[in-house]
Amino acid sequence: MSLPNSLLASIPVLSGNNYKRWVEDLEINLGLLDLDMALREPKPGDPTDVSTNAERVKMKKWMTVNWKCILVMKKSIPELLRDSVEVSQKAEKGDLTNQITSAVFNGAESVREHLLNMAYTANKSRDLGMPIEELLVHLALKSLPDVYVNIKSANAAQKDKWTMKELISICA
Repeated sequence: MSLPNSLLASIPVLSGNNYKRWVEDLEINLGLLDLDMALREPKPGDPTDVSTNAERVKMKKWMTVNWKCILVMKKSIPELLRDSVEVSQKAEKGDLTNQITSAVFNGAESVREHLLNMAYTANKSRDLGMPIEELLVHLALKSLPDVYVNIKSANAAQKDKWTMKELISICA
């Protein structure tokens, strides 16, 4: 699909005082170009040996659309701001890692909610290019109080690794 120059030209260059208009114009143009899939839908899981052809096609389409979205955004963001976005992403990755590694179940919420919050933070990390599913399960187990010692022991004895979904269903 070619990107019409007239649509791309209608997206203003981001400046300090036009963020709202920039986002609105960007979303409208990406929608008109049928490139908003990456904004509307979460990234599909990476293909595995058991993935269907439809799942593989969807992932490939999502990745292509996401890349085109990034290119359109880069075109409308001054280079000086692009550099600061990369620095900001590194800082956000650090913050997310700290949130995950320092998470402790405090009893104010259910175990399920606690683990879902950790999974949500991990998903945000993954979207920034930090896949941490195995680490997350380990850290989630570590964050639970001693009441869950049997579950911790069971996980250690397992040959297969648990996913967060499995851990949540076991604990809940």
